[in-house]
Amino acid sequence: MPEPEIAPVQPSPPERRRGGCLTAFLVVMMIVNPLTALVYFLGASFIKRGLPDAPAWSMPVLGAFCILNTACAVALWKWKKWGLYGFVFSAVVALIVNIVIGLPLAQVVAGPIGVVVLYVLVRPSWTQME
Repeated sequence: MPEPEIAPVQPSPPERRRGGCLTAFLVVMMIVNPLTALVYFLGASFIKRGLPDAPAWSMPVLGAFCILNTACAVALWKWKKWGLYGFVFSAVVALIVNIVIGLPLAQVVAGPIGVVVLYVLVRPSWTQME
């Protein structure tokens, strides 16, 4: 009777570690962005009362980018580098839209500041990402 073949042991991949602040940031992003998208889609008329000069297209665009942000947060959670690139793209578009709709400067720069914070939090884990 032949000996059973034993498959070679595969080395386990190194354990990935995400910092606590990055974990908290991503969880918040995965909760807040879908809710904000709902506000943009369902409450656009309420928002427009405060921003009467905002173009009609601006609320759906901002809502769509909230959905993109949610996808990017999930991607970063799953160790995908494209998630950070998506956040940067989203922040640039949101910056332009926020200028067009006439938001105050303090609100306009909030998006890019969030991306800088995210970059600082992701940086220690960057080499672990795909």
